[in-house]
Amino acid sequence: MGVFGDLPTRFMRAGLRQAPWFLEPVLLAMWTTLWFLLIAPQRRAVAANLHVLLPGTSRPGNWLRAWRVFLNFAWTYTDATRCEAGGTGVDWVIEGVENFADLAGRREGCLILTAHTGNYDMAAALFSGHFGRTVHAVRARERDPAMQAIRNRELRSQEARHPWFRSLYNDPNSMLAVELTRLLAGGDVVAVQADRVLFEVSPTATPVGGGWQMRLPRGPLVLAQATRAPCFPLFILRDGWRRYRVRVLPRLEMPPRHRGSASAEAAAVWADLLLRVLREEWRQWFVFEPAFCREGESNK
Repeated sequence: MGVFGDLPTRFMRAGLRQAPWFLEPVLLAMWTTLWFLLIAPQRRAVAANLHVLLPGTSRPGNWLRAWRVFLNFAWTYTDATRCEAGGTGVDWVIEGVENFADLAGRREGCLILTAHTGNYDMAAALFSGHFGRTVHAVRARERDPAMQAIRNRELRSQEARHPWFRSLYNDPNSMLAVELTRLLAGGDVVAVQADRVLFEVSPTATPVGGGWQMRLPRGPLVLAQATRAPCFPLFILRDGWRRYRVRVLPRLEMPPRHRGSASAEAAAVWADLLLRVLREEWRQWFVFEPAFCREGESNK
């Protein structure tokens, strides 16, 4: 029954089969409020992230914004579950069509940098067929084995319906970096979320102003610098009832990697762009762990 367990998802799926669509707004608001009150660590983390992202917000206003993040997450999770179960689909719009065409038209391997916004899995599978080559989406494993079993079934089903889509897991002690380098060299597309530090992921931190620094996963940035693959920022955003938008930004010029510089310069470039998007789309950022720390604090 924990927040990372499988039972809430099983209950939700059973409820979706019974509840008419017009009751969704009421039920989602009710369940979101309950979870918001129950899971204090995630509630405090989202509020703390918003405090840095949107400085000057009052405490009550910040908590209200945190609740709206929870509600938007509930909507995206429900939409994805309905689509996975073969129910109502969603409408998609591409913002930055010329950038999407640039990404899709390249024959060399390309790296997509994205964040925990909208529904990453739903969009990656749906748009994989537009590239004419395989799109590999990197993801972390679920914390609960039973929930991981559910997720595996979902991903295998997606891969069966979308033959150009594949999932890769970022497991500890794996050779994922070598595999991703090989895929990029072979001309495939690799999509990674580069805004959240979890488990054994190696972090890096970059100053973002106000005495704060943002903690980012080091791996995607090192991969971008080491392979020099064309790197495109792409964000999935929810616009309303069953409506989503894919925002594709122009190619991001990553600084070359110098000996000893690690990913510090790349982290500064990515953080600057990421924060500009997130300050505009703060309702969409589904990171439920602290993403910022004070300058001078440990990155571990």
